[in-house]
Amino acid sequence: MNDFREAFPILHVDDVAAASAFYCSTLGFQEAYRNEDEHGLEFVFLALEPHGIGLGRRQPGEERDFALWVYADDVDVAAKRLREAGAEEVLPPTDQPWGERMCTFLDPNGHLVHIGAKVE
Repeated sequence: MNDFREAFPILHVDDVAAASAFYCSTLGFQEAYRNEDEHGLEFVFLALEPHGIGLGRRQPGEERDFALWVYADDVDVAAKRLREAGAEEVLPPTDQPWGERMCTFLDPNGHLVHIGAKVE
């Protein structure tokens, strides 16, 4: 059995910096992690103990407003398990430039589910 932990929602937004400022100044979240790319702020994780949310830049043509991120011990084992459960694979296990390995599936309701693990 693959161990899963640290699940959090990711809200897709058009302006990550503005959304982060709103959640931090209005609701008391604190920025715990940020990732920038050549286009600016791409993702932030905002903590509000004991939980948090992710804010990710909406991709062109993206219609979904929500995704779920779940950390796992082994992304490849988790991907196999999701495939066997009939989930639709969107992104196979892939090492990411920010230092994590991730895969993406659609759940039975069409929601994006990202499974990730830190690359050692």
